[in-house]
Amino acid sequence: MGTKIKHRAWGIGLGRTGTTSFCNSLRVLGYEHVVHNPVFEQLAQLDGAADNGCTIFYKYLDYKFPGSKFILLTRSLKPWLDSAEYIHGHQPVDRCEDLVIMRRMLLYGTVVFERDKFIETWHRHHEEVRNYFKDRPHDLLEMDITAGEGWEKLCPFLDLPIPDQPFRNANKRLDGITSGSGVAARKIAQAKSKLFAKQR
Repeated sequence: MGTKIKHRAWGIGLGRTGTTSFCNSLRVLGYEHVVHNPVFEQLAQLDGAADNGCTIFYKYLDYKFPGSKFILLTRSLKPWLDSAEYIHGHQPVDRCEDLVIMRRMLLYGTVVFERDKFIETWHRHHEEVRNYFKDRPHDLLEMDITAGEGWEKLCPFLDLPIPDQPFRNANKRLDGITSGSGVAARKIAQAKSKLFAKQR
């Protein structure tokens, strides 16, 4: 870890909760090894991560790296559903994308957007994370980046000073338009899936 960093930091919210912004914020704070939506084999080399490739393994990360800090990235249910439906509708999954299929099935029980299953997942995930950390409140922070929460909440939790620059929401969707980082993340995930398939 970088010399400034006191804790590994893991963003364990579902996708479309500001995971890209969270990873970018860690880099600003001095985290040197951060990956958005990593594959499992990368986790041991990281200072921080977020999105499905991290969220699925938060209990493993807690055991593997004592002293880690966990950030439950969240947002209101209705806008989260709208955002998830938009992304899933505009980024259909091919049957050869094993990594994406596995992650979505583990989290949602479906590969395509199904509103009832996504609602159930949203409630279940929040409840499970809160219950897991119920006796260790100092290790869990709930943060809604989409509502404007930023440095003032994250930095004290990580025992770091607030930087002299604004906290940026990197993947904000306006009027049905995305920044494109979601598409890039999908392409990276696909490439990783093919790479590790070849290495087996």
